[in-house]
Amino acid sequence: MKFRVLAILGGVLLTTMLSAQTLTDVINEFNTGVEKLNSQEYDISIEHFNQVITLAEQIGDEGNDMKSQAENMIPSAYYRQATVFMKRKQYDNAIPFLEKTVETATLYNNNEEISKKANKYLPQLYVREGNHEWKNKSYDAALAYFDKALGLKETLYQAHQGKGMVYLDMDEADMMLESFAKAKAGAEAKGDTKTIDKVNRAIDSYYNKFITEEMENVDPEDNDYSYVIEACENALGANPNNPRALYHMALVSNKTSRYDSAISYAQKAVQNEKDPLWASAANYELGLAYDKSAKYDKACEAYRLVTEDPFLAKAEKKMVDICD
Repeated sequence: MKFRVLAILGGVLLTTMLSAQTLTDVINEFNTGVEKLNSQEYDISIEHFNQVITLAEQIGDEGNDMKSQAENMIPSAYYRQATVFMKRKQYDNAIPFLEKTVETATLYNNNEEISKKANKYLPQLYVREGNHEWKNKSYDAALAYFDKALGLKETLYQAHQGKGMVYLDMDEADMMLESFAKAKAGAEAKGDTKTIDKVNRAIDSYYNKFITEEMENVDPEDNDYSYVIEACENALGANPNNPRALYHMALVSNKTSRYDSAISYAQKAVQNEKDPLWASAANYELGLAYDKSAKYDKACEAYRLVTEDPFLAKAEKKMVDICD
């Protein structure tokens, strides 16, 4: 009977010693993790903190405090690794660590402040990587990044702009216009006129190629401009201020003797055109429309604004007959 008591006491003592030894191991493992964290060996530090969690769970309630401390350190380690890559402008490398920051902070229900910081950076980095993939013509990857950005911040209009550029390259007109409309709405809300201009230029470039193709296909013997007009109307439906579409509508209107329409289209073209050559083309059509309407003073005003050849030579020839 005495032997049995001694055996029981010995078992309790052994269990206590094993528990103390294991807790010591947990503490040592945690301290090693902290050392590695401070020496910027982030991957290794995270391995040690994960080991702390495993060991702490084995010893039960006695390890709960160390387990909690390790769980608190893991999101911080991921975030610190992310910031190192961001400082080096290695944003593609930073993204996985920012994602793990959010993931582990959510898993362990801690580090809310660091998680918010990571979520603040991620949308912009997703857009950056999306644009990178778009330029490399990796369209599926680009769209995935833009959608990730919008999943975190639905008001991030730059992501809609990026999607629009992808759909433009893919010749998906409806999807392109939908994305660009959202981009312009978001940019307008922020007073971002530069983005609006960029989007409009992208839309114009897409539609202008069709206008050029249809203009080149016009039979000089037939003078059927219906397809040119259709292409211009599609362009103006996407952007009412498309200067090239307005110019071509003025050109066609003059060729079909609809001078009032030519004046209206040419005036809008002049207002929106930035390129000196095309501005000269629009002013020439405006002058011609006024000329044909016997509004010679206004015709001369328009002709004098023509500065680039071949339109300058044509305008000067016209001015000889009607201008003082």
